[in-house]
Amino acid sequence: MAQMIKVVKSKYPYEETVKRIKERTEELGWSVIGEHDLAEKVGVKLTIIEVCNKDFAKRALEKPENRWISAFMPCHFSVVENPDGVYVYSMNMGAFAGMVPPELGEVLSEVAKVDEEIIGSIL
Repeated sequence: MAQMIKVVKSKYPYEETVKRIKERTEELGWSVIGEHDLAEKVGVKLTIIEVCNKDFAKRALEKPENRWISAFMPCHFSVVENPDGVYVYSMNMGAFAGMVPPELGEVLSEVAKVDEEIIGSIL
C-alpha cells in the first residue's frame, strides 16, 4: 500500500516555500483558508497551510453518508524546517482515493492532481 503521507524536500528556504505553496494554491483557483505558524508552540519551524476548493468540497459532501470525509478537510500542507532542509508533508490523496467509496475516490483523485501542482511549485 502506498504511503499515506507524502514527503517532499523543497528547494527553497522556509519562508519562500510557504509563500510559493500559498501563491500556487490561489493560481489554481483554490483558497488558502488558514495558515498556522506553530513555531512558538512546538519548538520547531512549522507552518500548516490549510487549502480548500468549494466545488470539490461540495461534491465530496453531497451525500450524507459520505460526510465523514469532513474529518480530513481542509487539505493541509505542513512546512517544516529540518536540519537538512525544508520539507513539506501532506496527505497522499491518490492513495486515500482507493480506500473510499467510488464517488469520493473520484473527487480525491482530482484533488491529488491539484496537490501535485501545488507541490510542484517548490521542486
